[in-house]
Amino acid sequence: MVDLKKADYYGEVIQGINITDDIKTHFEIAINKYYRKKNKMSLKETYNLMLKDFYSDSYIEDYEVKHRIWDKTRIPTYGQFYYWFKKLEDPKKDIIFRKSSKEFELKYRPILSNSTLETNGPGTRFQIDATIADVYLASSLNRNRVIGRPVIYAIIDAFSRLITGIYVGLEGPSWIGAMMALDNMITDKVEFCRKYNIEILEEQWPSKHLPEIIIADRGEFEGYSVENLINNLNIKIENTSPYRGDLKGIVERNFRTINTKIKHKTPGAIQKEFRERGDRDYRLDATLNLNEFTIIIIKMVLYHNNQLIDKYPMEKEMIKDGITPIPLKLWNWGIENKKGRLRVVNQERFRLNILPKGKASVSRAGIRFKNLYYGSKKAIEEQWFIKTNIRSIEIVYDPRNMNQIYIPYDDGINYEKCYLLDGSMQYKDCILEEIIFNEELSSELKEQEKNKQTQINIDLDKEIEEIVKKAQKEKQKSISYDESKNKKIKGIRNNRTVEKEVNRIAEAFDLGEEKGEIKEKAEIIQLPTDKEKQSSKELTGKARLMEKLRKKRDEEREK
Repeated sequence: MVDLKKADYYGEVIQGINITDDIKTHFEIAINKYYRKKNKMSLKETYNLMLKDFYSDSYIEDYEVKHRIWDKTRIPTYGQFYYWFKKLEDPKKDIIFRKSSKEFELKYRPILSNSTLETNGPGTRFQIDATIADVYLASSLNRNRVIGRPVIYAIIDAFSRLITGIYVGLEGPSWIGAMMALDNMITDKVEFCRKYNIEILEEQWPSKHLPEIIIADRGEFEGYSVENLINNLNIKIENTSPYRGDLKGIVERNFRTINTKIKHKTPGAIQKEFRERGDRDYRLDATLNLNEFTIIIIKMVLYHNNQLIDKYPMEKEMIKDGITPIPLKLWNWGIENKKGRLRVVNQERFRLNILPKGKASVSRAGIRFKNLYYGSKKAIEEQWFIKTNIRSIEIVYDPRNMNQIYIPYDDGINYEKCYLLDGSMQYKDCILEEIIFNEELSSELKEQEKNKQTQINIDLDKEIEEIVKKAQKEKQKSISYDESKNKKIKGIRNNRTVEKEVNRIAEAFDLGEEKGEIKEKAEIIQLPTDKEKQSSKELTGKARLMEKLRKKRDEEREK
């Protein structure tokens, strides 16, 4: 091995030791153990820890293990360590271990391909992505109320860079936001712009088509109605790899342009990542409402579609035909000169296949979904609700309007519309989030009430026990040991008759009788003796009846 004479890490010029295979193994172990870690230890610290591990003697002092580094003639220098580190360096591994595979994919991976070169005309690939705009908006009901930052979805044709669909709103980033952008993708843009009082010609924004492939994030496009897009509309979905949002680089660059323009032109825009003490809160400057901000985005889209693209990989045929890299011109040229990939679809059919899917159960109570019950004409005609067995069906729904759900047919074109039944009409015109919130709130209230109910039940048990104990004491006082068990039971029917007649007297209504009068002076009423009762000729009907009952009771006891 060659001896290296390097400036060591203390700045001294010294003679290093021979670097053997064993020493190189020490270098590799130390680099993997200390350098290739998330705590990003420096190479110099790694060298020092390597010396501690392999080129030192350990000893105990004050009950602690300490290390004494060997003489410098027996250890490799920092220069030698650095030399072999660079010689054996693995940049990809170092970045992944010290930072993350996500950061490597985003910032350090080799870029050898181009999104445009992966297409062969308009409609081959559309890229979809979302961003949260760098501006705070005001409420359309009261401009003094701030509603936060809107979400912008954009769909861009990878070949021409034409924006083919947008959504500006408060949904997302989520499937609902992506769904709205997809719906706008196939919408006639003249009609769309007219809703915002913007008059355009079809030539200014001609896109209203389905693509062959959609490149999307895994987040929004995993699950939901992606299978319907693939199976019923023949659209391929290419989800970006984990941490590879850069695969949608075209649409993301467009978002950066939008946010830059917003920061310079709109009140309520985010001016700094972090506000310092004393800085004005830019959220208080929110002025635009959602409708006005959408108009601005539409204007920016129309501008983008006619803007010159920097660094667009022009083809020889384009240059020959005098085409400049402007999205609208590239779109039109691609339709005329490239393979036809664009398709037009019925909007209702498209919406049926992009609405979120769910599972509903059919029982005698109706079609149950999210604790709501629905019925339909077909279900009644085919007597779904008469059958006793509960079965599951697939439905699609719009969470912004739960008044109806839809049962799609296998052809992906037709459907059965289901309406809320009377038992669920309290949730008419409610959005799904509101329904879920109310159901959760109801469950929480029931759970809170359970503790109260438990306490009430315990108190009731206690009161019952007290009544029973009191009755048992009374019974002990009246026990007659002379009566046999048979005699006690034998007179149940007669006892019942007597008790019923007594109760009837006590419970009888006496209309017209004055009640509630308080006498000024109390008086003692002497009850008549039995003889007086017998001799009395003016006994009332009630008194006579009571006398008959007493006699009957006495007779029963004598038997």
